[in-house]
Amino acid sequence: MTTIMLMRWLYLISHLCICVWGKKHSERLYEFLFQNSSYNKVLIPTVRDNDTLMMNLTFLPRGISEFDEVTGKISIAMGLDIRWIDSSLRWNPLEYGGVSHLVVPEDHVWTPVLTLANPVDRIPVFPEDSFPVRIYANGMMIWIRGGTISITCQPNVRYYPYDQHTCRAKFLTIDRIRNELMLRPGMRSAILDKNEEWDIADLKYHSCFFDVYSCSTFEIKIKRRPEFSILNTCIPIICLGILNACVFLIPPESGERVSFAITVLLSFAVFMTIFSSILPKNSDPVPILSYILMFMMIESGIIVVLTIVGLRIFHRRNDSDCPSKTPCCITITRCVDKIHACNEDTPLNVSCQQDTERRSETPQRTHSCDRLRIFDLICFYVSLLGFVVLVSSFAILVKTA
Repeated sequence: MTTIMLMRWLYLISHLCICVWGKKHSERLYEFLFQNSSYNKVLIPTVRDNDTLMMNLTFLPRGISEFDEVTGKISIAMGLDIRWIDSSLRWNPLEYGGVSHLVVPEDHVWTPVLTLANPVDRIPVFPEDSFPVRIYANGMMIWIRGGTISITCQPNVRYYPYDQHTCRAKFLTIDRIRNELMLRPGMRSAILDKNEEWDIADLKYHSCFFDVYSCSTFEIKIKRRPEFSILNTCIPIICLGILNACVFLIPPESGERVSFAITVLLSFAVFMTIFSSILPKNSDPVPILSYILMFMMIESGIIVVLTIVGLRIFHRRNDSDCPSKTPCCITITRCVDKIHACNEDTPLNVSCQQDTERRSETPQRTHSCDRLRIFDLICFYVSLLGFVVLVSSFAILVKTA
């Protein structure tokens, strides 16, 4: 028992000694690197003046914070893994108790000034935050920064609500030209946070040049989740289009046809105003759904005119101004009505004289009803066909995009 307790005490004492010695080694290493040396954090860490510093810039995207297609602004939560070699900050770990790395504040060493080429408001990247720098014994410097960047992005809502947008964030160092510092981009996207409205379709990166500066471009392609927009935009448009055609099914005696048609027309106008407020104000490109909505509004205006014409036909008192082809249609309609009437009330061998007497009692009303019935059927099917053509065209264009 005494032996076991003694071993435990020796184990604890040895660990305490290791901790104390490790701390002293770190202090000695810090003094060697920054206090007892001629290290200058203002100068770029190259061996010779004409050398070019190669810097690895790895993008660490986390997700989309916000995308406003009206203003063309996107906010992306991401990190930056920045690595370079500083030959002035090297040591032999065996001389410092096996200490292989050291973590210091960013203002203790030379760091690049990263900026955005297409910012919304701020040019520097994460200017309000300070991130430590990890220094390894071979001179490798690792500086990981993180936050949210806001950049401009040209929206493309042609196929709304199935639209896709490609946004690019361009990073460069404005304090050093490309002959002094060259950026080599990379990317790690193991963890991506989901957005309620947008999905990340693709992530890319590539090198480029921005004037005399080396530049690394991070490209993100996003696509809209269409369920919400379909429920709040497309389905109301479909309902209004069906109601447009149903105006010809309302009995003319009710006196509600014109008011119903005008109400649908005004609904289209209000809906078009609301729809335009959620889309960009530029006209390149114009959403296909805007064209569909405009054509449906024009169709609704034509239906109002046709409704007024139909009521004019219904209330006509004489047949002197009827078109020449109307009597043929009236005759066909009367024959159909006569057959139905005979099947319900009288035998099939009704005399022509009885039919003539029945028609002579209310000729004007019969002619007006027959003309309006044919007119309503034609207008109903034509307007419904036009609506189906518009919806089908939109579906085909979106599917082939």
